[in-house]
Amino acid sequence: MVSYTREILIKSIVASEMVTRSGENYHKDLKDLYHKWEHESSENLCKKYNEINMTNINLSSLIP
Repeated sequence: MVSYTREILIKSIVASEMVTRSGENYHKDLKDLYHKWEHESSENLCKKYNEINMTNINLSSLIP
């Protein structure tokens, strides 16, 4: 069984959103996206992660 943490979800979500970005604003976009997802609820992180990876993790799957 895979262990999930908020940090893993955040990094995965940010990485998937950064795939289409490039150029001179790359570092700013990366920082801004990370900051955005860092402050989202765990429930929203799970929902977004599930959308991206077609999985079905929930809050009980997260390790504190």
